Amino acid sequence: MSFATGVAVQRYLSAEEGLTAARAEGCSHWYVDASLMSDMPHCWSAERRRSLAAAAADQGLSPILHGNFRAPLASEIPEVRAASLQYVRSEIELAARIEATSLVIHGGAFVEPRPTKAHRDAALERFFSVLSEVVREATEKGVDVWLENLSYYPKYRPFSYVFTRDMDFAAAMDAIPDIRFILDVGHANVNQSAAAPVFEKFSSSIAALSLSNNAGDQDAHLALDDGTLSIRDITHAIRAQEWRGIIAFETRNQSVEAGIDYLTGIWESAPGSAA
Repeated sequence: MSFATGVAVQRYLSAEEGLTAARAEGCSHWYVDASLMSDMPHCWSAERRRSLAAAAADQGLSPILHGNFRAPLASEIPEVRAASLQYVRSEIELAARIEATSLVIHGGAFVEPRPTKAHRDAALERFFSVLSEVVREATEKGVDVWLENLSYYPKYRPFSYVFTRDMDFAAAMDAIPDIRFILDVGHANVNQSAAAPVFEKFSSSIAALSLSNNAGDQDAHLALDDGTLSIRDITHAIRAQEWRGIIAFETRNQSVEAGIDYLTGIWESAPGSAA
């Protein structure tokens, strides 16, 4: 895939097991998932950090630290937001120590019995205030931050994810002009059809794509050809925008090789492609 500057995989394994799986699947990157109980920052001794960084360098792979999506960075409670920022600082430190390509940050969730547009906008504003500090501190430590969209569940009151909609990307760029995104196309397909429109509007600020499919009702992490999301539309948009970046596979029932073959088939079948 000429547009892929790297290929990552998320297998929901511990960091060390994930490295082994990524090497077996021929990837250049893999997810170290701080959402897993075994890989939260407090679980990492100095020796474990050094050992993983050395093993990754020896095998020619690079970790992507997937921050804990549960961190309530947009909480309505100032003390909780402050504690969440302190927690993310530990993720920044971990990302730096294991020489991660980037740290993936999410908006978390907020609690509101009837989340109106005003409530969602206020949550976004709180989140961006914290995120700007995260980006500043991460940059000082040489860590790139990628902002990932979460799934849009409008009826799951009183808990609502933050940073989920097309309009939220524009708001993020207004608040933090240099922000970089990892667009999760599966999340963008849950209760909306935002994946292709978001990509077309913000491709120049998208560092990576996280790929999976679903039926539009929940984030199921299905194979690329198994769902209502048109991966063909995404692939054609990649060509039209002349985009290049990291492709991450989060498909639970499809190998990376099969996913690459599927994307390659679409790419080569497009009008004007070389034979």
